[in-house]
Amino acid sequence: MSIETIKQKLENAFPGAKVELFDTASQHIGHNSGLHLKTIIEFDGFNGKTLIEQHKMIHESLKKELGKEIHALSIETKNG
Repeated sequence: MSIETIKQKLENAFPGAKVELFDTASQHIGHNSGLHLKTIIEFDGFNGKTLIEQHKMIHESLKKELGKEIHALSIETKNG
């Protein structure tokens, strides 16, 4: 699965959001299995939600990929 495909999946899960996705594999020398990513998502739908709720929303949208194609995911959320 490509980084662009994952970005599109996040954009579909969070309509109207500003989604940035970065490959952080160079920070994880020696790890060969799966993608290492950082995402920054600015989304109006995060308003009124705790940080944990926001992160759970992202994890839910990528549940099929986490632990398989995605080995590590760093998340930063912003209210839109």
